[in-house]
Amino acid sequence: MKTHDNVLHKAIENVEDQARRFKEALLTLQPKAQHQKTELFTLLHPTIVELLNRHVSQKAILDMLQAQGLKLHPSRFKALMAAHAEVCTQPGSQQVAEDNA
Repeated sequence: MKTHDNVLHKAIENVEDQARRFKEALLTLQPKAQHQKTELFTLLHPTIVELLNRHVSQKAILDMLQAQGLKLHPSRFKALMAAHAEVCTQPGSQQVAEDNA
């Protein structure tokens, strides 16, 4: 009976080891470059809005972003700005809540 328990215990350990290896391998995956750009833009959005409100040109912003490694086509920049503006105006969004505070 102990032999069966040992075999079962080893099988469970092997499955757990496999799962751990699989998890470690999966965690090395990175999002697609486009998604990374979108995430980065999301983090930078408040600063970009602030600059635009201070009348810094879109071109100057795009040039600086490119110099720092984030290359965006002007039409992509406008699409991302529009998408963020839409999110900010939806009821219950954090931006609306902050604006109303």
